[in-house]
Amino acid sequence: MKKNPCWEIIEIKRKRLFVWGSVFLVFVYIFTPIVLVQFFSLFLLFVLAGSRFYTEYLIRNIWVKRIDSELRVFRHHWVKVDLKIENHGILPAFMLIAGDLPGKIQVFRMSKIFCTLFRRSWTLLSWEGLCADRGVFHIGPAIIRGSDPLGLFPFNLTAAETSRLYVYPVMRSIKLKNIGGIPLGNMISSNPLFEDITRYKSLRPYNPGDEKRRINWKASARAGNILVNEYDATASFPMMIFLNLDQSEYPGRDQRGLIERSIEAAAALCLKASRERQDVGIIFFTGRVEPAYEKESPVIAPSAFSLVHILEHLAAFELKPVVKADELSRHTSAMAMLNQGKHLSYGTRYLYIGPDLGDEAYISLNLLKKHHLSLEYLIIDYRALPATVPGKSLRYLMKESGHEIL
Repeated sequence: MKKNPCWEIIEIKRKRLFVWGSVFLVFVYIFTPIVLVQFFSLFLLFVLAGSRFYTEYLIRNIWVKRIDSELRVFRHHWVKVDLKIENHGILPAFMLIAGDLPGKIQVFRMSKIFCTLFRRSWTLLSWEGLCADRGVFHIGPAIIRGSDPLGLFPFNLTAAETSRLYVYPVMRSIKLKNIGGIPLGNMISSNPLFEDITRYKSLRPYNPGDEKRRINWKASARAGNILVNEYDATASFPMMIFLNLDQSEYPGRDQRGLIERSIEAAAALCLKASRERQDVGIIFFTGRVEPAYEKESPVIAPSAFSLVHILEHLAAFELKPVVKADELSRHTSAMAMLNQGKHLSYGTRYLYIGPDLGDEAYISLNLLKKHHLSLEYLIIDYRALPATVPGKSLRYLMKESGHEIL
Protein backbone atom coordinates (compact mmCIF):
# COMPACT_ATOMS: atom_id res chain seq x y z
CA MET A 1 0.00 0.00 0.00
CA LYS A 2 1.04 3.59 -0.46
CA LYS A 3 0.12 6.81 1.22
CA ASN A 4 -2.51 9.06 -0.24
CA PRO A 5 -1.00 12.27 -1.71
CA CYS A 6 -3.95 14.20 -0.29
CA TRP A 7 -2.75 13.23 3.19
CA GLU A 8 0.70 14.78 2.88
CA ILE A 9 -0.21 17.88 4.93
CA ILE A 10 -1.53 15.77 7.77
CA GLU A 11 1.57 13.57 7.51
CA ILE A 12 3.71 16.69 8.01
CA LYS A 13 1.64 17.70 11.02
CA ARG A 14 2.08 14.21 12.47
CA LYS A 15 5.83 14.46 12.14
CA ARG A 16 5.85 17.94 13.68
CA LEU A 17 3.75 16.76 16.61
CA PHE A 18 6.08 13.86 17.28
CA VAL A 19 9.33 15.80 16.85
CA TRP A 20 8.42 19.00 18.70
CA GLY A 21 6.45 17.12 21.34
CA SER A 22 9.42 14.84 22.04
CA VAL A 23 11.84 17.78 22.17
CA PHE A 24 9.59 19.69 24.55
CA LEU A 25 9.07 16.73 26.91
CA VAL A 26 12.78 15.90 26.98
CA PHE A 27 13.58 19.56 27.72
CA VAL A 28 11.06 19.59 30.57
CA TYR A 29 12.41 16.32 31.97
CA ILE A 30 16.01 17.53 31.97
CA PHE A 31 15.61 21.11 33.19
CA THR A 32 12.73 20.80 35.65
CA PRO A 33 13.80 19.97 39.25
CA ILE A 34 10.30 18.91 40.34
CA VAL A 35 10.09 15.12 40.41
CA LEU A 36 6.35 14.95 39.74
CA VAL A 37 6.71 17.09 36.61
CA GLN A 38 9.61 14.92 35.44
CA PHE A 39 7.51 11.81 35.94
CA PHE A 40 4.59 13.17 33.91
CA SER A 41 6.89 14.44 31.16
CA LEU A 42 8.61 11.05 30.94
CA PHE A 43 5.23 9.28 30.95
CA LEU A 44 3.90 11.51 28.14
CA LEU A 45 7.11 10.93 26.20
CA PHE A 46 6.57 7.17 26.34
CA VAL A 47 2.90 7.61 25.35
CA LEU A 48 3.92 9.78 22.41
CA ALA A 49 6.58 7.34 21.22
CA GLY A 50 4.28 4.33 21.76
CA SER A 51 1.45 5.93 19.77
CA ARG A 52 3.83 6.76 16.98
CA PHE A 53 5.17 3.21 16.91
CA TYR A 54 1.61 1.83 17.02
CA THR A 55 0.60 3.90 13.98
CA GLU A 56 3.66 2.93 11.93
CA TYR A 57 3.13 -0.73 12.81
CA LEU A 58 -0.48 -0.61 11.61
CA ILE A 59 0.50 1.13 8.37
CA ARG A 60 2.90 -1.70 7.54
CA ASN A 61 0.52 -4.54 8.45
CA ILE A 62 -2.85 -3.48 7.03
CA TRP A 63 -3.35 -4.81 3.51
CA VAL A 64 -6.14 -4.64 0.98
CA LYS A 65 -6.66 -7.41 -1.56
CA ARG A 66 -9.21 -7.38 -4.36
CA ILE A 67 -11.01 -10.67 -4.89
CA ASP A 68 -11.13 -10.10 -8.68
CA SER A 69 -8.43 -8.24 -10.56
CA GLU A 70 -10.63 -8.24 -13.70
CA LEU A 71 -14.39 -8.02 -13.84
CA ARG A 72 -16.62 -8.62 -16.86
CA VAL A 73 -20.26 -7.68 -17.17
CA PHE A 74 -22.75 -6.71 -19.87
CA ARG A 75 -24.07 -3.19 -20.12
CA HIS A 76 -27.09 -2.34 -17.93
CA HIS A 77 -26.17 -5.19 -15.57
CA TRP A 78 -25.04 -4.96 -11.97
CA VAL A 79 -21.47 -5.66 -10.94
CA LYS A 80 -20.41 -6.72 -7.46
CA VAL A 81 -16.97 -5.72 -6.14
CA ASP A 82 -15.39 -7.43 -3.15
CA LEU A 83 -12.34 -6.30 -1.19
CA LYS A 84 -10.58 -8.13 1.61
CA ILE A 85 -9.09 -5.92 4.34
CA GLU A 86 -6.47 -7.81 6.37
CA ASN A 87 -4.51 -7.11 9.53
CA HIS A 88 -1.30 -9.14 9.34
CA GLY A 89 0.08 -7.81 12.62
CA ILE A 90 -0.35 -8.88 16.24
CA LEU A 91 -1.64 -5.46 17.37
CA PRO A 92 -5.36 -4.74 16.87
CA ALA A 93 -6.42 -1.94 14.55
CA PHE A 94 -9.14 0.19 16.11
CA MET A 95 -11.54 2.62 14.43
CA LEU A 96 -10.77 1.72 10.82
CA ILE A 97 -12.90 3.32 8.12
CA ALA A 98 -12.65 1.61 4.73
CA GLY A 99 -14.11 2.66 1.41
CA ASP A 100 -13.57 2.15 -2.32
CA LEU A 101 -13.58 4.54 -5.25
CA PRO A 102 -16.01 3.32 -7.95
CA GLY A 103 -14.49 5.30 -10.81
CA LYS A 104 -17.11 6.00 -13.50
CA ILE A 105 -19.54 3.33 -12.32
CA GLN A 106 -22.96 4.44 -11.08
CA VAL A 107 -23.15 3.21 -7.50
CA PHE A 108 -26.40 2.78 -5.60
CA ARG A 109 -25.29 0.41 -2.85
CA MET A 110 -21.95 1.80 -1.70
CA SER A 111 -21.29 2.15 2.01
CA LYS A 112 -18.11 2.61 3.97
CA ILE A 113 -17.44 0.17 6.78
CA PHE A 114 -16.38 1.05 10.32
CA CYS A 115 -14.59 -1.87 11.90
CA THR A 116 -11.94 -3.12 14.29
CA LEU A 117 -9.47 -5.74 13.13
CA PHE A 118 -7.90 -7.84 15.82
CA ARG A 119 -4.60 -9.67 15.41
CA ARG A 120 -4.33 -11.56 12.13
CA SER A 121 -7.96 -11.07 11.19
CA TRP A 122 -9.77 -9.76 8.14
CA THR A 123 -13.10 -8.36 6.99
CA LEU A 124 -14.88 -8.08 3.64
CA LEU A 125 -15.98 -4.85 1.95
CA SER A 126 -18.59 -5.37 -0.79
CA TRP A 127 -20.50 -2.94 -2.96
CA GLU A 128 -22.61 -3.05 -6.12
CA GLY A 129 -22.78 -0.72 -9.08
CA LEU A 130 -24.82 -0.40 -12.25
CA CYS A 131 -22.84 -0.44 -15.51
CA ALA A 132 -24.73 2.10 -17.58
CA ASP A 133 -22.06 2.66 -20.26
CA ARG A 134 -19.98 0.34 -22.42
CA GLY A 135 -16.22 0.58 -22.00
CA VAL A 136 -13.19 -0.43 -19.99
CA PHE A 137 -13.03 1.14 -16.53
CA HIS A 138 -10.75 1.03 -13.50
CA ILE A 139 -12.24 0.55 -10.05
CA GLY A 140 -10.38 1.83 -7.05
CA PRO A 141 -8.17 2.54 -5.28
CA ALA A 142 -9.46 1.60 -1.86
CA ILE A 143 -8.91 4.09 0.97
CA ILE A 144 -8.46 3.18 4.64
CA ARG A 145 -8.46 5.68 7.48
CA GLY A 146 -7.34 4.76 10.96
CA SER A 147 -5.38 5.85 13.99
CA ASP A 148 -3.58 4.64 17.09
CA PRO A 149 -5.83 3.92 20.13
CA LEU A 150 -5.37 7.46 21.49
CA GLY A 151 -6.01 9.13 18.13
CA LEU A 152 -2.78 11.13 18.25
CA PHE A 153 -1.44 10.00 14.86
CA PRO A 154 -4.22 9.36 12.32
CA PHE A 155 -3.26 7.84 8.99
CA ASN A 156 -4.81 7.48 5.54
CA LEU A 157 -3.76 4.64 3.24
CA THR A 158 -4.48 4.22 -0.47
CA ALA A 159 -4.25 0.71 -1.92
CA ALA A 160 -2.13 0.49 -5.04
CA GLU A 161 -4.17 -2.42 -6.42
CA THR A 162 -7.14 -1.66 -8.68
CA SER A 163 -9.58 -3.77 -10.69
CA ARG A 164 -10.20 -3.54 -14.43
CA LEU A 165 -13.85 -3.68 -15.42
CA TYR A 166 -14.92 -4.69 -18.94
CA VAL A 167 -18.46 -3.57 -19.70
CA TYR A 168 -19.56 -5.49 -22.79
CA PRO A 169 -22.27 -4.22 -25.16
CA VAL A 170 -25.82 -4.79 -24.00
CA MET A 171 -27.20 -8.26 -24.69
CA ARG A 172 -29.61 -8.31 -27.63
CA SER A 173 -31.60 -11.00 -29.44
CA ILE A 174 -30.90 -11.78 -33.08
CA LYS A 175 -32.57 -14.36 -35.30
CA LEU A 176 -30.56 -14.95 -38.45
CA LYS A 177 -31.41 -17.84 -40.74
CA ASN A 178 -28.78 -19.86 -42.56
CA ILE A 179 -28.30 -19.57 -46.30
CA GLY A 180 -29.02 -22.66 -48.39
CA GLY A 181 -29.17 -24.94 -45.38
CA ILE A 182 -25.56 -24.26 -44.37
CA PRO A 183 -25.24 -25.10 -40.66
CA LEU A 184 -24.06 -22.41 -38.29
CA GLY A 185 -20.58 -23.65 -37.40
CA ASN A 186 -19.28 -27.02 -36.21
CA MET A 187 -22.70 -28.58 -35.78
CA ILE A 188 -23.94 -32.15 -35.94
CA SER A 189 -25.08 -32.98 -39.46
CA SER A 190 -27.17 -35.87 -40.82
CA ASN A 191 -25.01 -36.08 -43.93
CA PRO A 192 -22.35 -38.85 -43.56
CA LEU A 193 -20.12 -36.97 -45.99
CA PHE A 194 -19.30 -34.61 -43.10
CA GLU A 195 -18.07 -37.35 -40.74
CA ASP A 196 -15.21 -36.22 -38.53
CA ILE A 197 -12.80 -39.08 -37.77
CA THR A 198 -11.60 -37.24 -34.66
CA ARG A 199 -15.06 -37.43 -33.03
CA TYR A 200 -15.80 -41.11 -32.23
CA LYS A 201 -19.49 -41.92 -31.83
CA SER A 202 -20.14 -45.69 -31.57
CA LEU A 203 -19.69 -49.14 -33.11
CA ARG A 204 -22.07 -50.89 -35.52
CA PRO A 205 -22.09 -54.22 -37.41
CA TYR A 206 -20.28 -54.40 -40.70
CA ASN A 207 -22.38 -53.76 -43.82
CA PRO A 208 -21.35 -54.68 -47.35
CA GLY A 209 -19.63 -51.68 -48.92
CA ASP A 210 -18.08 -50.31 -45.72
CA GLU A 211 -14.44 -49.32 -46.04
CA LYS A 212 -11.91 -51.69 -44.48
CA ARG A 213 -10.20 -48.83 -42.63
CA ARG A 214 -13.41 -48.37 -40.61
CA ILE A 215 -13.15 -51.87 -39.12
CA ASN A 216 -12.28 -51.92 -35.44
CA TRP A 217 -10.24 -55.13 -35.28
CA LYS A 218 -9.84 -55.22 -31.50
CA ALA A 219 -13.55 -54.79 -30.81
CA SER A 220 -14.37 -57.30 -33.57
CA ALA A 221 -12.09 -59.94 -32.00
CA ARG A 222 -13.77 -59.52 -28.60
CA ALA A 223 -17.31 -59.53 -30.01
CA GLY A 224 -16.83 -62.41 -32.45
CA ASN A 225 -18.22 -60.51 -35.42
CA ILE A 226 -16.96 -57.63 -37.55
CA LEU A 227 -17.66 -54.15 -36.15
CA VAL A 228 -16.91 -50.80 -37.77
CA ASN A 229 -16.38 -47.39 -36.23
CA GLU A 230 -19.02 -44.68 -36.53
CA TYR A 231 -18.21 -40.98 -36.16
CA ASP A 232 -20.15 -37.81 -35.57
CA ALA A 233 -20.99 -36.03 -38.80
CA THR A 234 -20.14 -32.33 -38.53
CA ALA A 235 -19.81 -29.43 -40.93
CA SER A 236 -17.42 -26.55 -40.37
CA PHE A 237 -18.52 -23.18 -41.69
CA PRO A 238 -16.81 -20.47 -39.60
CA MET A 239 -18.30 -17.00 -39.29
CA MET A 240 -16.35 -13.82 -39.95
CA ILE A 241 -17.89 -10.47 -39.01
CA PHE A 242 -16.84 -7.26 -40.74
CA LEU A 243 -17.79 -4.45 -38.36
CA ASN A 244 -17.74 -1.04 -40.00
CA LEU A 245 -16.94 1.56 -37.31
CA ASP A 246 -15.97 4.36 -39.70
CA GLN A 247 -17.94 7.27 -38.30
CA SER A 248 -17.74 9.24 -41.57
CA GLU A 249 -19.77 6.56 -43.42
CA TYR A 250 -22.73 6.62 -41.05
CA PRO A 251 -25.74 8.89 -41.69
CA GLY A 252 -25.52 12.29 -40.09
CA ARG A 253 -28.48 11.66 -37.81
CA ASP A 254 -27.47 10.12 -34.47
CA GLN A 255 -24.14 8.69 -35.64
CA ARG A 256 -23.10 7.61 -32.16
CA GLY A 257 -26.38 5.81 -31.56
CA LEU A 258 -26.15 3.95 -34.87
CA ILE A 259 -22.54 2.90 -34.23
CA GLU A 260 -23.48 1.67 -30.76
CA ARG A 261 -26.31 -0.34 -32.29
CA SER A 262 -23.88 -1.91 -34.79
CA ILE A 263 -21.60 -2.89 -31.91
CA GLU A 264 -24.57 -4.48 -30.14
CA ALA A 265 -25.41 -6.43 -33.31
CA ALA A 266 -21.83 -7.74 -33.53
CA ALA A 267 -21.94 -8.84 -29.90
CA ALA A 268 -25.30 -10.56 -30.44
CA LEU A 269 -23.92 -12.48 -33.44
CA CYS A 270 -20.86 -13.57 -31.47
CA LEU A 271 -22.99 -14.81 -28.59
CA LYS A 272 -25.28 -16.69 -30.98
CA ALA A 273 -22.28 -18.28 -32.70
CA SER A 274 -20.82 -19.29 -29.34
CA ARG A 275 -24.06 -20.98 -28.31
CA GLU A 276 -24.03 -22.89 -31.61
CA ARG A 277 -20.36 -23.92 -31.09
CA GLN A 278 -19.27 -21.97 -34.13
CA ASP A 279 -15.81 -20.61 -34.80
CA VAL A 280 -16.23 -16.84 -35.01
CA GLY A 281 -13.88 -13.99 -35.84
CA ILE A 282 -14.21 -10.26 -36.43
CA ILE A 283 -12.65 -7.45 -38.44
CA PHE A 284 -12.79 -3.95 -36.96
CA PHE A 285 -12.75 -1.24 -39.63
CA THR A 286 -12.33 2.28 -38.26
CA GLY A 287 -11.58 4.03 -41.52
CA ARG A 288 -7.92 4.52 -40.56
CA VAL A 289 -5.65 2.26 -42.56
CA GLU A 290 -2.33 3.94 -41.84
CA PRO A 291 0.27 1.80 -39.97
CA ALA A 292 -0.09 4.06 -36.93
CA TYR A 293 -3.70 2.93 -36.51
CA GLU A 294 -3.27 -0.81 -37.01
CA LYS A 295 -3.98 -1.45 -33.33
CA GLU A 296 -7.30 0.40 -33.65
CA SER A 297 -8.45 -1.89 -36.48
CA PRO A 298 -7.56 -5.39 -35.26
CA VAL A 299 -8.47 -8.61 -37.04
CA ILE A 300 -9.39 -11.59 -34.84
CA ALA A 301 -9.31 -14.83 -36.80
CA PRO A 302 -12.16 -17.33 -36.38
CA SER A 303 -11.52 -19.80 -33.56
CA ALA A 304 -13.43 -21.68 -30.90
CA PHE A 305 -12.12 -19.50 -28.04
CA SER A 306 -12.34 -16.00 -29.49
CA LEU A 307 -15.59 -14.84 -27.84
CA VAL A 308 -14.06 -13.18 -24.77
CA HIS A 309 -11.31 -11.59 -26.87
CA ILE A 310 -13.89 -10.12 -29.26
CA LEU A 311 -16.13 -8.83 -26.48
CA GLU A 312 -13.15 -7.14 -24.81
CA HIS A 313 -12.34 -5.31 -28.05
CA LEU A 314 -15.99 -4.30 -28.46
CA ALA A 315 -15.99 -2.94 -24.91
CA ALA A 316 -12.75 -1.02 -25.42
CA PHE A 317 -13.76 0.72 -28.66
CA GLU A 318 -14.07 4.49 -28.27
CA LEU A 319 -15.47 6.96 -30.75
CA LYS A 320 -12.97 9.65 -31.69
CA PRO A 321 -13.40 12.95 -33.53
CA VAL A 322 -13.80 12.50 -37.28
CA VAL A 323 -10.73 13.43 -39.29
CA LYS A 324 -11.27 15.54 -42.39
CA ALA A 325 -11.86 13.58 -45.55
CA ASP A 326 -8.78 14.89 -47.33
CA GLU A 327 -6.57 13.60 -44.51
CA LEU A 328 -7.94 10.07 -44.72
CA SER A 329 -6.79 7.35 -47.01
CA ARG A 330 -8.93 6.82 -50.08
CA HIS A 331 -9.67 3.24 -49.07
CA THR A 332 -13.31 2.56 -48.21
CA SER A 333 -14.91 -0.06 -46.03
CA ALA A 334 -16.02 -2.05 -49.09
CA MET A 335 -12.45 -2.18 -50.41
CA ALA A 336 -11.15 -3.25 -47.00
CA MET A 337 -13.84 -5.93 -46.74
CA LEU A 338 -12.93 -7.20 -50.20
CA ASN A 339 -9.21 -7.39 -49.41
CA GLN A 340 -9.76 -9.16 -46.07
CA GLY A 341 -12.24 -11.62 -47.58
CA LYS A 342 -9.68 -12.96 -50.04
CA HIS A 343 -7.74 -14.47 -47.12
CA LEU A 344 -10.68 -16.29 -45.49
CA SER A 345 -10.98 -20.07 -45.50
CA TYR A 346 -13.29 -22.07 -47.72
CA GLY A 347 -16.99 -21.87 -46.81
CA THR A 348 -16.71 -18.94 -44.41
CA ARG A 349 -19.91 -17.07 -43.67
CA TYR A 350 -18.95 -13.43 -44.20
CA LEU A 351 -21.27 -10.90 -42.53
CA TYR A 352 -21.08 -7.14 -42.89
CA ILE A 353 -22.45 -4.86 -40.14
CA GLY A 354 -22.72 -1.13 -40.71
CA PRO A 355 -24.30 1.53 -42.94
CA ASP A 356 -25.46 0.94 -46.50
CA LEU A 357 -22.56 0.49 -48.95
CA GLY A 358 -24.30 1.15 -52.26
CA ASP A 359 -24.92 -1.07 -55.28
CA GLU A 360 -21.44 -0.59 -56.76
CA ALA A 361 -19.83 -1.86 -53.58
CA TYR A 362 -22.13 -4.88 -53.45
CA ILE A 363 -21.27 -5.77 -57.04
CA SER A 364 -17.56 -5.56 -56.24
CA LEU A 365 -17.96 -7.72 -53.13
CA ASN A 366 -19.63 -10.44 -55.19
CA LEU A 367 -16.13 -11.31 -56.41
CA LEU A 368 -15.64 -13.03 -53.04
CA LYS A 369 -18.08 -15.75 -54.10
CA LYS A 370 -15.30 -17.13 -56.28
CA HIS A 371 -13.60 -17.96 -52.98
CA HIS A 372 -16.73 -19.92 -51.92
CA LEU A 373 -17.81 -17.41 -49.28
CA SER A 374 -21.42 -16.68 -48.39
CA LEU A 375 -22.13 -12.95 -48.10
CA GLU A 376 -24.73 -11.31 -45.88
CA TYR A 377 -25.25 -7.67 -44.94
CA LEU A 378 -26.76 -6.30 -41.75
CA ILE A 379 -27.51 -2.65 -42.51
CA ILE A 380 -28.26 0.04 -39.94
CA ASP A 381 -29.99 2.80 -41.89
CA TYR A 382 -33.17 4.80 -41.58
CA ARG A 383 -34.03 4.34 -45.27
CA ALA A 384 -36.04 1.42 -46.61
CA LEU A 385 -33.92 -1.30 -48.23
CA PRO A 386 -34.76 -4.22 -50.50
CA ALA A 387 -34.22 -7.74 -49.18
CA THR A 388 -31.64 -8.63 -51.84
CA VAL A 389 -28.66 -6.91 -53.40
CA PRO A 390 -26.94 -7.51 -56.74
CA GLY A 391 -25.63 -11.07 -56.74
CA LYS A 392 -28.52 -12.56 -54.69
CA SER A 393 -26.81 -11.87 -51.34
CA LEU A 394 -29.13 -11.24 -48.42
CA ARG A 395 -29.41 -7.80 -46.85
CA TYR A 396 -31.13 -7.27 -43.52
CA LEU A 397 -32.34 -4.01 -42.06
CA MET A 398 -31.52 -3.71 -38.36
CA LYS A 399 -33.86 -2.00 -35.95
CA GLU A 400 -32.41 1.19 -34.51
CA SER A 401 -33.72 0.41 -31.01
CA GLY A 402 -35.35 -2.35 -29.05
CA HIS A 403 -34.30 -5.71 -27.70
CA GLU A 404 -34.34 -7.48 -31.06
CA ILE A 405 -31.72 -6.57 -33.65
CA LEU A 406 -33.71 -7.74 -36.70
